[in-house]
Amino acid sequence: MKLPIRLLSRHRLGALLAAWLTISGAMPVAADQSGLPTTRGPASGLADSAALRATVFGTPPDQLADGPQRVPVKEIEVRMPWMRPLPRVLWFNERLRVWFSPQEGEAPLAIVIAGTGADGNAGNIRLLRGALYGAGYHVLSLPSPTHPGFISAASSTGVAGDLGQDGEDLYRAVVRILAHLPDAPRISHVDALGYSLGGANAATLKLIDAREHKLGIRRVLMINPPVSLFSSIGRLDRLFAQAIGPADSGLEHLYQRLYAELANLYRVSDAVQVDETFLYGAAAGILRSDDEFSAAIALNFRLALANMFFAGDLYTRAGAVVDPKDPPGPGDPLEQTWATLRGKTFADYFNEVFAPYYLKQRAGTTREALVARNRLDSLGDALLTDLDCYVQTNRDDLILDRDELAWLEHGFAGRIAVYEHGGHLGNIGSREQVADMLAMLEGRWTGGGR
Repeated sequence: MKLPIRLLSRHRLGALLAAWLTISGAMPVAADQSGLPTTRGPASGLADSAALRATVFGTPPDQLADGPQRVPVKEIEVRMPWMRPLPRVLWFNERLRVWFSPQEGEAPLAIVIAGTGADGNAGNIRLLRGALYGAGYHVLSLPSPTHPGFISAASSTGVAGDLGQDGEDLYRAVVRILAHLPDAPRISHVDALGYSLGGANAATLKLIDAREHKLGIRRVLMINPPVSLFSSIGRLDRLFAQAIGPADSGLEHLYQRLYAELANLYRVSDAVQVDETFLYGAAAGILRSDDEFSAAIALNFRLALANMFFAGDLYTRAGAVVDPKDPPGPGDPLEQTWATLRGKTFADYFNEVFAPYYLKQRAGTTREALVARNRLDSLGDALLTDLDCYVQTNRDDLILDRDELAWLEHGFAGRIAVYEHGGHLGNIGSREQVADMLAMLEGRWTGGGR
């Protein structure tokens, strides 16, 4: 959300940064106890300086694609009839917040899904929105199913991170949103795309639509998708542990430096979008070593994990970080909760919230089966044989290992652009990425981006 400067005291700024930084414990992934896959050595490009910097800095301004001077954006809130009773502390997330940019006449609709933990107006969303709107699309952008706003307003479980269940919730939400768009825009056809985890969500959306036939999704594009959600986030957990180490001194030093940069950004801006672009923008001014860049990247993902963990614990009453007999309410202090979350990894989320919930809900399943369900290849041949499903990724993407990249290249041969450089999402909005994206969605891509 936009936060005007006049509402942000130094205490509020410190609280926001603390919520980002203090949740970032430095514990290695305990894969042997969870059934999660063990990462063998660093991911492809994980220790590469150029990939780390591309991930943080993003596309240089002189390489951004041309776009419209102005993109109209309407913020829309829609109540989902299946929403679960809200925990009191999440009272403000009663309706799902999405963003819509309409064309004046009939036009195709692009549904854009944000990456892990991001809302529907994050920095990468804004880059994609501008390119799509400039190409003549209506653009509807949605938060990730792992964003707390989605978990509270649209999740039927309250436990985010299951690709199939999140996809079902997302599909129902999109159907309802389209029925409530203002001024009944004329839509010629529908395409779907997303970045990072949002790419996998977009592919799931298309597969569900092939069964339900309520949206008529024509083409789908996955931008920097994970092959395995659990492997990718576990890899980032390990990246943080390697970069910061088990002691608090390195984290405290980074905190102090980032605090000053964030304060400066608040002072020079009328409004601040608190998302990965804002946090990376602050970090970019003070980071120097590969370890520091690694820490900033891993911290960004840890924020998304903490929000998922907190919401999932509230809804399942697992007692991992919140006392189920005395859950917090509006205005209650959460310092101790964040202190507990500080040492939590994705394996802890799997062990303490995710697996207990789904093992109970799905009789006869196993931890290994839960992991296997959350891979792109679990979606079956329908994904690989769909000639209208495209992929963009980078050879040095931090969330992929070599085997996963090879699987994408082989499975989507002729429908995948693999760029040599860009880290994770570091080339979104570039002229090459945008040109390929539009060509793929229009069905005229012939194999660029290699």
